[in-house]
Amino acid sequence: MAFIKNGLTRYWWIPMLTGIIAIGLGIWALSSPVTSIPFLAYTFAALICVAGVCNLAFVAFNGRRAPNWGWALALGLLDMIAGIWMLSLPEEELAVTFIIVLGIWLLCVAINAICETFVLSSASVWWTIFAVIMLVATIYFAIMFLSSPLTMAVAGWLYLGISLIAFGAFRISVSCRLHQLNKAFR
Repeated sequence: MAFIKNGLTRYWWIPMLTGIIAIGLGIWALSSPVTSIPFLAYTFAALICVAGVCNLAFVAFNGRRAPNWGWALALGLLDMIAGIWMLSLPEEELAVTFIIVLGIWLLCVAINAICETFVLSSASVWWTIFAVIMLVATIYFAIMFLSSPLTMAVAGWLYLGISLIAFGAFRISVSCRLHQLNKAFR
């Protein structure tokens, strides 16, 4: 817990930002018709680059304090690579790539979030339970989305939207937890 006392929690807003982005994408996925896939894909690629920058900023500001900074670094680099690669694709290839990258990205960030949950779980059992439920929902719906994304049409977008919203809710809860710890250690 020394890394929390030494200032890790002062950047509580970074997970809040990524959570809001994920929820926004989830709501958009639920409300957008299939005809807007290229626009949604390009927007996702740009936003995943922003999320990557946020993770890299988290590492830059907290690398010395956070014992698990390597995960944030790996995810930040993965986000940046995937986002830049998607932005460079022609529109015809982007729809299929978007579906695959998004599903894999959701699985990767949910697995990483399990590690974050247990790092922050020491003081709140109820928060840990909520976080695990959100992560299990994220993983379940991401797997459902990846299992047959092109043939499920409406169900696929439903799984995608719910998965993004569940992950966003988790990230916002991490932010709130860090903010609470920040107040406790002042």
